[in-house]
This record gives sequence, C-alpha cells and structure tokens, in this order.
Amino acid sequence: MKEKLFNNLSLKILSVLCAIVLWAIIVNIYDPTTGVTISNVNVELINTGSLTANNYTYEVVEGSKISVYISGPKSVITDIKSSDIIATADLSKISAFASYVDIQVKVVKDGREIDNIEVTPRTTAVKLEIENRVTKEFDIKPIEVGSVNDGYIVTELNCYPNTLRVTGPSSLVESINSVGAQCDLNGLYADYNSTANIVLLDADGNEIENDALVLSRTEVEYKVKVSLKKTVKVKCLGTIGEVRQGYVFKGLELSLEEVTILGEAQAVNQVQEIVIPASEININGCSANKIFTINLSNFVDSAISFQGGSIVEVTALVTAENSKDISINVKDIQFNNVQNGYKVSVQDRTELYISVVSDYNSLASITSQDIVASVDMTLLTEGVHTVNVSFALPEGYRVSGFYRIKVLVEKEESETTTTETTVS
Repeated sequence: MKEKLFNNLSLKILSVLCAIVLWAIIVNIYDPTTGVTISNVNVELINTGSLTANNYTYEVVEGSKISVYISGPKSVITDIKSSDIIATADLSKISAFASYVDIQVKVVKDGREIDNIEVTPRTTAVKLEIENRVTKEFDIKPIEVGSVNDGYIVTELNCYPNTLRVTGPSSLVESINSVGAQCDLNGLYADYNSTANIVLLDADGNEIENDALVLSRTEVEYKVKVSLKKTVKVKCLGTIGEVRQGYVFKGLELSLEEVTILGEAQAVNQVQEIVIPASEININGCSANKIFTINLSNFVDSAISFQGGSIVEVTALVTAENSKDISINVKDIQFNNVQNGYKVSVQDRTELYISVVSDYNSLASITSQDIVASVDMTLLTEGVHTVNVSFALPEGYRVSGFYRIKVLVEKEESETTTTETTVS
C-alpha cells in the first residue's frame, strides 16, 4: 500500500498543481455576469441645511428605504451586502416648489468604490413634504393629575416659567390648541413643589407627539397651595341702639348662615363658628329695615380665606308698632321682563315675611291674597342675583321697610330634553 502511494509521487503532485492552475484560469476567464436585488437599503439625506437654513422643514413621505438592483461578475456580486450600498439624496439639488429629490447609489467595499458593476435603485427619488418652519409661543396651563386628600382643596396652582416656544412645520404647530403641564396632586394635604412634564394638546384634547416639533423646554416647575376646607356657622350676637319711637325691632336676617373657610389645618380647626359682635349692628334711630355689610375676615385669623367670599349682609328688621306681619309664598312672586329661554327660582327661602301698616284702615282685614309681590328682572343675566321685591297693596295700606331675595337665573330645558326625561 505504501509503495503504491509513493509510486510516481512527483508525477502525482504535478497533476494536482496543474488541476489547480487550470481551475484558476477557467474561473478568471469565464466569470459569468449575474444580478441580484438587495432590499432595505437606507437612504441618507445630505445637505439638509439648504432647507433648514431657509426656515423650511421637511418630512420623508416615501423613499427612506429602497431596493437596489446590482449586476456584474458573479465573483463580485456574491459578496455584496446591504451595508455595502451607499444611497444618498442631496437636498441642495431639490428644485423650487418640488417635492422629489433624486437618489444616487454606489457600492463601497472595504473602503473602495466598486466600479465594474451596474447599480440601479428601484426607487429613483425620495418624496418629501416641505413646509415653512415656524415658531409660536404658548401659555402653559397647569393640568391637575390626581386629587388631594379628602377635606382639602387646591387654592393655588402655578407653573414656572409659564410660557413655551414651539418650533416646527407650520401645519403641526398650528394644530396645537393648548399647552399643559401635568401636575401630580395625588394625596396632597400641604403645599408642594415639584416638576411637571409638558404636553401639547389639539382641539379635542388629544396629545400631540411628533419628533418634528422642537420645544424650548420639556418640563417646568410647579407650586401648589393646598388648604383644609371646612364649613362653619355664622351668627350675630345682637344689636346696639334703639329704634325710633313708634317702631319695633323684629330681629336679624343674615344673607349667609354658613360659610366655607380655607387655610392650614391648625388655623382652620380652631374655628367652630364665626360670631359677629353686636357692636357691628347699630340700629339707633331706625324707622325701617337697615342692611349692614359685614366682612367676616375681620373676625378670624388672617391666615384663613373664604371660598365664595367673606361678605355677609345682616338685615335689621324694623317695622311700625301698628303693623301686621304677613307671609308671602315665594311661588306667588311675579318675575317680570325675564329674558326669553330663561327661568327664575328663589334660592334663600320659601316664605317672605313682610310688615304692612295703615294709618286708618283695619289691619285685620288685609291678607296675602290682597298683595301682589313682583321683581323686575330687566338686564339680569344667567347666574345668582340679589333683587329688590316690590309690592302692590290696596289703597290705604303700605309695606314697612324694604325686602330682598336671592334668585337663580338659568336656561330652561328644551322640550326635547323634557320629553326624554319623562319617558325615562
């Protein structure tokens, strides 16, 4: 066996070498041309500053990834990958008012461009959407996220800074309806400072997120003031002075019997009720009702504020000695000149007590049926109002003092709404 292997060894080695040389010659002489399509080739945009420098912005609509057809010697084509293909679109060559820019491709292998092949992009141009680049300033409005602890209320919430500049395509910038800062208030029971993320919102309240928009900042600081809320009674200790001779003092009527106070827990918890001193109600020499305007903040700690206002009106009811008290049902009060489509309701009482006097007629004979109570609602708009009540009485009688009620003006429900409510 060994002898056979080494027999004519030199001739065998020469045969192998000849075969190798012959194969190399054949390969080099006969290297067939072939073609291949390579997909997912990224197109690089160059000279983008030619647009952005002139306050234009762009977005690639089509052509960010393309397929490229390559033909050439099989020995060359076989080794080409998508990473070897360089595709570019030169934005400096885009023509005025055009939306397409040509794509140039080449193959670079090991730092050297291969030139003995044919490279053809299947997509010949990048399609762009070009718009004016604009900058617009918006106010930043706090958006409450979560709720403070039960019994507490947010009395102040501010962002710093409170403006934002947004730069980007004009269509995108114009789609921004408002800018908000998402302020986390969940579980708060004291003043708090933190940072909040900025959100851009369209007209429907949907968030706008687009990398083409450049914001002058992405977050802001916010400060929130949280106060304890408590409802307390209001009372008056009495009056000072004496009414005019021939008249009597019938009592006091307060426009508010309770108020809501706000502040730090330590200060608020010390207030059980708010008391108006008698010295604030001087009825000396009065011959008719008299209204006293009292600021309740004068009788509590300066750290306490009021929800809905701190002003209360105290009416001292004064009538003639020879008077008769008559009760008027508020449902019988006529509201004149109410705007079309609106209705009026009395908010502070169900009965209105008035004093009627007469110089010569019998007071025993007059009743509420003889009295017409009315209110002129001219020019009064939607909301709560305090109005004067007028009275029409039989000859020889008159009302002692003046009287006011609190009314709510609101829109009437449409017939459609009323029908639906009845059916349900």
